[in-house]
Amino acid sequence: MPNNATIVSGFLPYLGFMIKDVGSRLCIMGHYLRKRQHMYPVMRHQNIRVYRGMLPWTQEACFIAPSAHLCGNIVLGHDCCVFYHAVIRNYHTKVATEIGDHTVVMDRATLMGQVRIGQSVYVGCGATLDCCDIHDHVFIGAGASIALGAVVENHAIVAPGAAVGKDVRVYAGELWAGNPAQKVGEVTPEQVSELHHMIHDQIQTGHAHLHAIHDHIHHTEKLDQKWLKETLELLEKQQQQVAIKVPLDIPLEARRFLQPRVHMRRPEMHMRTSYPLNRIAPWMPRMADQTANA
Repeated sequence: MPNNATIVSGFLPYLGFMIKDVGSRLCIMGHYLRKRQHMYPVMRHQNIRVYRGMLPWTQEACFIAPSAHLCGNIVLGHDCCVFYHAVIRNYHTKVATEIGDHTVVMDRATLMGQVRIGQSVYVGCGATLDCCDIHDHVFIGAGASIALGAVVENHAIVAPGAAVGKDVRVYAGELWAGNPAQKVGEVTPEQVSELHHMIHDQIQTGHAHLHAIHDHIHHTEKLDQKWLKETLELLEKQQQQVAIKVPLDIPLEARRFLQPRVHMRRPEMHMRTSYPLNRIAPWMPRMADQTANA
């Protein structure tokens, strides 16, 4: 038992020095981060990033979520929506990833490589598209995967969780499901109408999210200005309350006794009969206090 206590007591100083060293390094890093010259590279999330001089074309898009990520040679059509945590990246310099008008890419969807998507296409949550060709008015369910070289023609539906294999062609108006995906039926007019309404609703949701983000930014700026104004007013009031107005008739040498304070270790010391008080060593006993005062 004594040996363990010795080990612990001997380790604590090293732990203290280590914590102190880490704190000093964090302090230095924070000092450098306050300036333009950073000591360490700091990477903030950017939903649109340049790759080898290729900037995604997103000027006509409806909504790109702050947590989404677009990188490389990408072209978004008019009124497109890319929702949260979706990833679209194409590092090819010649062939661009093209996404047509009124197309919705839902949360956590991943588009890799040279993907071509037509107009009014719904890409469900968590879907994965790899160098494939998607035509117009296509529904891709949540968690579905489209492999390299696959083609999905107009008005086709890929069910949620389906896995379309490599170089497989889904013909127009067909419903595919399963893993591996196979044709299980034909697309009905009701399903086509439902797809149209679903895309329209998601685009409206994208517009609402875009306006909410802008309103939040402006509201935050107004709150910052209001908070700064209230803080300054509060500081001025506190300074006015703390300020002591000293009357002119009090001698200068007596002004420091306007607010007498007694700093003591033993609470019964203020009741001592010896006077004047030993201000040099108030913890001394009565006899020593009288001797010192004498």
